[in-house]
Amino acid sequence: MEENIVKACLIHGNTRSNSNTEALAMLFADDLNEKGVEVCHFFLRDKNIQSCVGCNKCHSVLDSFGCVINDDMQEIAKEILLSDLIVYTSPIYTWMPTPSQKAVMDRTYAFTKYPENDDAFCLLKKQKYAMIATSGDECERNCDLFDESLRRMAKFANLSYLGYLAVKDPGNGSIANSESISKVRVFANKCFEAIK
Repeated sequence: MEENIVKACLIHGNTRSNSNTEALAMLFADDLNEKGVEVCHFFLRDKNIQSCVGCNKCHSVLDSFGCVINDDMQEIAKEILLSDLIVYTSPIYTWMPTPSQKAVMDRTYAFTKYPENDDAFCLLKKQKYAMIATSGDECERNCDLFDESLRRMAKFANLSYLGYLAVKDPGNGSIANSESISKVRVFANKCFEAIK
């Protein structure tokens, strides 16, 4: 009998490599790896992700993602369907995630299907959402809109939202200190317990 593999998909919205947000997310991923979770990463700065155009054609394609835009979101969507945990990561500059991350969030609406003469349903069933963010100011004040967006996305799709890990970025490259590492471990354990 084949053992079930638990999978996590981290979608990185930071616009530059080696950012503090990415460092925090990689610590989180390492912790999940140590617990036996298979983790995949998408770095949106290296991807072609177009904005949703609102054509609604995806909603009548009942057995797959169905988006007509042929870009790298197709690859991300396949991995989302296979994963148990989807983690959206982003620095917060003006209360919201980066534009590429917001585009991915908008495009996931294609997982919702509206069959003719039947009830709407979502292709996502087992996935749980989580968020990792950094902010130059107090996280509770700066990350709340990103948090609320993911909370509502999960509710709309009848999925679970596990909350978020957010750390204030002092801007001096010292994000990986003992306090933030401790927060990462606690959050990684919370996520792992929810998906194992």
